[in-house]
Amino acid sequence: MPNHPDSSTQESLAASPSLAEAGAAEKVINLIMAGMKNYPVFPPDHPSTGRLLQGVRQAVTGFNEKFGDLCFEVGRQQMFYDEKPVCPAEASDDNPAQVFYRDGIRWFSFLNGVAEDELAALFKIFNHYRVMPDEPEDDLVTALWRAELPHILYEASYELWDSEPLTDPGQYEPTVPESSDGGETDICGQLHPGDAKGWEALRPDTDGEDYQQMSIAMTHGDQGLWELTAAEQIALQSLIKEGQEYDSSEAAIRLMFLVLRNEEEPQIYESILSYLKEEFRSSLASRNYRRAYFILDNVRKLEELPAAAKSWRVPIHNRFQSEIIRPEILQPLISLWPVLAALPAVEIKTIVAVLQLLPTKAGITLTTMIARVDSKHARSLIVEIIASYATRDHQVLEVLLDGTDEDLVMRMLRVVRDLPDRDTVQQLLGQAVNHPSQKVRSEAGRLMGRPNSY
Repeated sequence: MPNHPDSSTQESLAASPSLAEAGAAEKVINLIMAGMKNYPVFPPDHPSTGRLLQGVRQAVTGFNEKFGDLCFEVGRQQMFYDEKPVCPAEASDDNPAQVFYRDGIRWFSFLNGVAEDELAALFKIFNHYRVMPDEPEDDLVTALWRAELPHILYEASYELWDSEPLTDPGQYEPTVPESSDGGETDICGQLHPGDAKGWEALRPDTDGEDYQQMSIAMTHGDQGLWELTAAEQIALQSLIKEGQEYDSSEAAIRLMFLVLRNEEEPQIYESILSYLKEEFRSSLASRNYRRAYFILDNVRKLEELPAAAKSWRVPIHNRFQSEIIRPEILQPLISLWPVLAALPAVEIKTIVAVLQLLPTKAGITLTTMIARVDSKHARSLIVEIIASYATRDHQVLEVLLDGTDEDLVMRMLRVVRDLPDRDTVQQLLGQAVNHPSQKVRSEAGRLMGRPNSY
């Protein structure tokens, strides 16, 4: 009787690449890294640059045609293929692994059909952001997103999108009342994406002896210098109007969160949350994404408060979470998508931070919008946001796998592929092999044949 390997051995063999594939992957990945380092040696139109790009493209295409997509992980100082390092660790700004990991990239996937201009764009972006400037106007991840490389896929760490936008830390700074013991009451906590301690460290200690207040003495010259022109009067009235709008909106929101902390009447509590829900929608409509973030972030902090003494809050917050993702609330985002690519990187990060604070089922709502998005840049960003929801919520993932948008479903298959529970992976792939799209069925079948396949 022939000696067949047991099922666990068969799965292990299927899950691991062959020695030939692993060796080929190591060579091609190192060739890509060498290309990144050497790309700026000659001008872009120099024959040597053309030969470099041609050699890398041919190597990647050769791997694709023989083994499929070339997907590898980005570590702190090394690239990994099938969880094995394929290059020596190097602590240097010339090391692509270190630069990409620093800026939040966690894996790359090179698809069959990659063009030389795509490789040139990738290499150019790496060298531009290799050394981080003191005051960056943009970042590597946003540059990759803007470049729109159809055959070079990547994944940015969600922690990167959660990093703090460069906003005015005092814009939504509430007045902190003193508690009965003379200390300060923490009312709103963190007011922006990122660690609030970073801003606290920048604030001067006004109680210290070294702190000096500065004043400017009024000059005694011609008082006409201080008379306002007509244009200056108009500008001043505009500033006053903005201040009045601030007082009637932002200040009211801050006050609502102060009240919610100690509110004991469920009906009043829910009414205030309903008001904040409408303010959130208004913030999206006016494209005030910092205020939208402030609202969601502080609602989240309320949810994290000990609920034992106020368990009645739980169903109220559950209703808020289900209502905040309704299409009529998120509808203002539709007008954002056509102009998204033109926005500064800081504002894009703030928008993403807002979306990341929404409940994961927002992914289903965003899916209904994606058919109305013409901008490829906006579509790619929406797809990645939806993928982040699906990664955290497998119920959302199951719904999205049955969707009609082929590109989105293909992205969901990559989410499935990276799940740690292999039983869940096989179950979801079994669902996807019955999808109406031949492309989806084919990819799902390929992944089923090799669970850890890239």
